[in-house]
Amino acid sequence: MGDDGMTSLCRYGRNGFTLIELLISLVIFGIIIAGIQQILSAAIAAQGSIGPKQNTLAAARFAMERMVPFVRECDSIVNPVSTTAEETLKVSERVLDAYNNDTHCCGAAGDGWLDADNDKDGFINEGGTDVADLVTFYLDKTDGSNWKLLERLPNYGTADTADYLAPQVLCEHVTLFNCTLPAPGLVEIQLTVSDAANQVSLTTRARMR
Repeated sequence: MGDDGMTSLCRYGRNGFTLIELLISLVIFGIIIAGIQQILSAAIAAQGSIGPKQNTLAAARFAMERMVPFVRECDSIVNPVSTTAEETLKVSERVLDAYNNDTHCCGAAGDGWLDADNDKDGFINEGGTDVADLVTFYLDKTDGSNWKLLERLPNYGTADTADYLAPQVLCEHVTLFNCTLPAPGLVEIQLTVSDAANQVSLTTRARMR
């Protein structure tokens, strides 16, 4: 055969992988797969813990964002009355326009007159037939294991200025709801929501118009 024949046999014998090389490749592949699995497991666990936390934060923010506009647009703060913390926020309602002031029927865009303008003259809470309509936020502790932050709005669907809608739940699992009056016309609101292992505390201030 000569040298060329021997070289050809050697090259032919080296095609493919040896058993040792295959075993080493499998071990390396297994290590890579195990590492990827650990990373994915950690990511899934992190997502599982972040999700409930975000839900709790969203619930607390919704409640805060619901209360603040009413304070900013009000012309009267009934509660709180001082720097002593109260579990009630009560202010005059001057924001909503969901009803027709003549027919008292609900409309998607209202009628262009604020619902609190009972006599529809462009002035609100001037007395007489245009009394102040109050919106109230308060803590319901009926269920000791789940305190709820409730909202009570005036019922503009009737001609009775003292008529109110049934309270609506703004937020559940509340452990703290405090309102204070640090200065005239300035309300500080503290809200803590705790759902199982997740707890969120928010504090904000709003000044009346």
